Amino acid sequence: MQPQPHTGYTLSALAAVVWASTAPGLAYLMTQYATPGLTLALWRDLLIALVCGGGLLAFRPSLLRIGRRAVGHLALTGMVSIGIYHALWLWSVTLNGAAIAVVLIYTYPAFVTLGAWALFHEPIKKVHLAALALALAGCALVVRAYDPAILRISWLGAMVGLLTALTHTVYVLVGQRNAPSISPWTTLAYTMTFGSLTLLALALAADQLAPMTRSYIWAIETPAAWAILAIIAIGPTLGGYALFTLSLRHIPGKVAGLISVIEAPVATLIAVTLLGERLEALQIAGMGMILVAVVLPQLVAQSEGAP
Repeated sequence: MQPQPHTGYTLSALAAVVWASTAPGLAYLMTQYATPGLTLALWRDLLIALVCGGGLLAFRPSLLRIGRRAVGHLALTGMVSIGIYHALWLWSVTLNGAAIAVVLIYTYPAFVTLGAWALFHEPIKKVHLAALALALAGCALVVRAYDPAILRISWLGAMVGLLTALTHTVYVLVGQRNAPSISPWTTLAYTMTFGSLTLLALALAADQLAPMTRSYIWAIETPAAWAILAIIAIGPTLGGYALFTLSLRHIPGKVAGLISVIEAPVATLIAVTLLGERLEALQIAGMGMILVAVVLPQLVAQSEGAP
């Protein structure tokens, strides 16, 4: 299939918009049903693995036959950039607060750019560096990182936050490498399966190290909570990952990663709409900076290609 850049831009932007609704949903489950984040991460990923794996077994079992080496790559990707990534993300939110955790995770496009340069020999242009800096600054404004009440970070919090970015980088780089030859549904089936197994091991370890009145694994107790989690898993989470993985067939990971930063302002707008929050002037400025950062590389590329 011939790569179509405009299709890739659209798919990655749609992925960011779809992903943006996962955080409010998970936050609702954590607050209203007192459900541990580790439990939500485990069952969300396991539900996705069951849907993808079961669907492929039922309708396209040939897509699951990808060779031992490819399975090994996807297994490692799932353990690192699904299981460990989701566990680190929860830890980062605990240590840093949600706003700073968001800023730190969105440093991952910079790591993707460096990784693509080192692994795939993709050139790093000044426009990409400028766009990355603009996107990160805009993201910081959107989540109000300038507010002293929000800006709290320790060396441990910074390290964990940056590790979330690094582990997510693995998914993008491996996905870019496998995108031309492996179906995005196959990628999700394998990575979510091994990610779920990693989270299960972490949940079992947490039960032993910090015993609760209820197990981390079985902490979801009401049908309503299960229903909400299933909707989040099969809807925005699965949809976002599928769209983003498919976009890597058309555009480089460093571009798709930059576009995905749109998730931050979209999530903020969702909070404004549903919770009645008010946007500050600096937040609006940050949204504008992110949009400029997303379109800047494309505009420069078009101007350079113009006669």
